[in-house]
Amino acid sequence: MTAFLRKIGSSLNSISAGPSLYSARVRNDRFLMGWMIILVLVRLWLVESQLDLVATYTPADDYLFVRLAKNILSGAWLGPYDHYTLVKGPVYPLFIAFTNLTGVPLLFAQQILYSIFCVLVVVIFRPLFKSQWPLVVIFFFLLFNPFMYVYPANSRVFRLGLSMPLVLCVFSLFGSLLIRSRSSLLNLLLWSTLLGCAFSLLWFTREEGIWMLPSLALFILYFLIINSGLTWREFCKRAACLVWIGLIFVGVKFTFTTLNQKYYGAPVIIELKTPEFQAALGGLMNIDGLGSKRYVPVSFKSQAAAIEASPTFSKLAEYLEEDPKKKLKLHPSLYIWKLRDAAAKSGNANSLPEALNFYAAIGKELQDACDNGELNCLDRKPSIRPVWRDQYYPLAPETFWKILLQTVTFSYYDNDKDEYLKWQSYAKTEWFADYEYVTGARLVPSSRKKIRELPSDYLRMIEEKFRVLIDIASGYKAVVPYLFILALTVHVIGAGKSVVSRSIYFEVVYGFIILGGIMSLISILTYVKITLWPINRPLFSAYPLVLLYISMMISFLGTNLLSRKAAATDLQPW
Repeated sequence: MTAFLRKIGSSLNSISAGPSLYSARVRNDRFLMGWMIILVLVRLWLVESQLDLVATYTPADDYLFVRLAKNILSGAWLGPYDHYTLVKGPVYPLFIAFTNLTGVPLLFAQQILYSIFCVLVVVIFRPLFKSQWPLVVIFFFLLFNPFMYVYPANSRVFRLGLSMPLVLCVFSLFGSLLIRSRSSLLNLLLWSTLLGCAFSLLWFTREEGIWMLPSLALFILYFLIINSGLTWREFCKRAACLVWIGLIFVGVKFTFTTLNQKYYGAPVIIELKTPEFQAALGGLMNIDGLGSKRYVPVSFKSQAAAIEASPTFSKLAEYLEEDPKKKLKLHPSLYIWKLRDAAAKSGNANSLPEALNFYAAIGKELQDACDNGELNCLDRKPSIRPVWRDQYYPLAPETFWKILLQTVTFSYYDNDKDEYLKWQSYAKTEWFADYEYVTGARLVPSSRKKIRELPSDYLRMIEEKFRVLIDIASGYKAVVPYLFILALTVHVIGAGKSVVSRSIYFEVVYGFIILGGIMSLISILTYVKITLWPINRPLFSAYPLVLLYISMMISFLGTNLLSRKAAATDLQPW
């Protein structure tokens, strides 16, 4: 085995090269540290204008996280079970509870966390730079990411306030382990611990973490094989780090499943991902030829046929009927919530085991009806993944391109200096106290009249801060598209140079890792937008990656492609 590894390693070494590293530590760079502190303080002062929280009537979103965090603080884990309790990952409620215990208001804590992870990026990539000035520019570029202060998204209890910092952290830690691949086992394990924790937290913060898997796979491939020499000792050292990252993920998952088993009677983290619920909703979505069309996962005709075919599903019939007096009707694409609301109102989802058994029975009866020909069904496994039809293929390129442009042009940012006056809190009266207590934030008044009655000096200061942030964001919107094109061009040239010189640059591979994440996320959102709903919030995860990609590629242009000689020394890990 050892001889085999050495043989492969010798062939790989002939076409690989590590990054050029300089013996430098951030703690010795007083100039760099000084600028980072100044920029963080300036940014925090500016975003202070958005730290008043907009309390909303959103039982499945903002207030759900507040309620779950309140239950955590009371020692009851996520609290009593209902059809909302386990629909989203538990990390964000845990983060809210943590900020409450520290006494730091939630919105301020999110801005601090993002600033810390921007510092982490500088710490990680410091060995790549001989001069401190490029790092100051990179730090500013990442720190003032406009989507960390787009209003009112960052003034609500939205997961993007945690997911964007975690995305930046995870992808920068990919780079950290690649740069330090030849360090001691202890040093690698320390960085692996950070990556394992950050990746696990991000995975259980949002539900669409699958978009990170292509980047993770490429990271593992490069870290484990390329430029290692593949001696048995080196291979085992790196494999141990990857195993350790996996064990951390398994440990976090086991902790959540154990808690939910204890409190709710089943080892489930997110109920929507359970086979039982997927069998029920997926079975309904698989009914074909009865009014099925785009954006309508379950048509009225399909629902009626399912009621006839499934005695268990028929128990929901009266709760699935539209109320003609209701002004705001649920959009057909949101049938998932209609189904869960009906199950709760019918009394068939009073506990997690009861709900799972109920959904499993619906799924089985629908599958039996499909198998015996009572229902005309699609030939696919029941899944909550929207149905893809052949007529959607022509829509894919244009939709993908539009989302890509939205990603790299930052066009989704849309604020003006009077933005604060346009929004007010509109939660239930009894919820206001929960919002204030759990988040520790001051709430935006519940009427625009009250907002306009605030002290004029206070409103003027908010307006000026908004204006400055909007000017900064406008700068990003003006330059980021061109910088992204330049970064992409540099990446292609660097990849070509790697092939010609048979020397794989770290920045080229790392660029593919970042780009893989961006394109994977855009692909998923393309699928969802074509089949179900034009959702934008998950796209926020791509914006820090765009900035990180631009930073690394343009730095690569200066340190390698335009440099006649790249000085390299052994890394001094710390």
